[in-house]
Amino acid sequence: MTRRSIFALLACLVVMTTPAHAHAPIMGIEGVLGGFLHALLIPEHGMSLVALGLALGREDQDKRRYGLLAFTAALTAGLLAVGLGAESTFAGDVLLAATGVVGLLVAVAWVPALLYWPLIVVVGLAFALDSKPDVTATDELVRMLVGSGLGGALALTIVAEVSFLLRGAAQRIGSRVLGSWIAAIAILDLSLRIATRIATGS
Repeated sequence: MTRRSIFALLACLVVMTTPAHAHAPIMGIEGVLGGFLHALLIPEHGMSLVALGLALGREDQDKRRYGLLAFTAALTAGLLAVGLGAESTFAGDVLLAATGVVGLLVAVAWVPALLYWPLIVVVGLAFALDSKPDVTATDELVRMLVGSGLGGALALTIVAEVSFLLRGAAQRIGSRVLGSWIAAIAILDLSLRIATRIATGS
């Protein structure tokens, strides 16, 4: 294949791409459990929790616990905003961008204090704002948002604590490799979203 035909094929694929709406109840599971699974099974959400958990796992106990509290506070505020009808058009893009930055910082094993707290808050807020399920009943919306909050906070805590406990040389290399993969995936996904919007004019 020539370069021109490869470019034409890629352009066609980008134009044919349609937005994926992954916020319906998973496999018909609704309520708190549906929201809980939603927080863990949506790829960009899972990546953000793993990347941030690896970053938190590098810190001492006090800083790590305060980081988890800051995330939970931002997550709660964002979920309350969603429950009150806040719009979240670009929350997924912000979450991917923040995840990419966190992944890069994990990969280089350097998380400066200037970025540490803002990134925690941005990930927490974007995670929450991107968690609005496609349901119409208010009580079902509340239950799923509660589940998303519980799932996100619990998953982040587990990743951070396990990462803190596994501090051997091999584990540190593994976390840096994982951070670089997460950063690459987040950047590619975000780039594809932007290219799709440009190509479709949406």
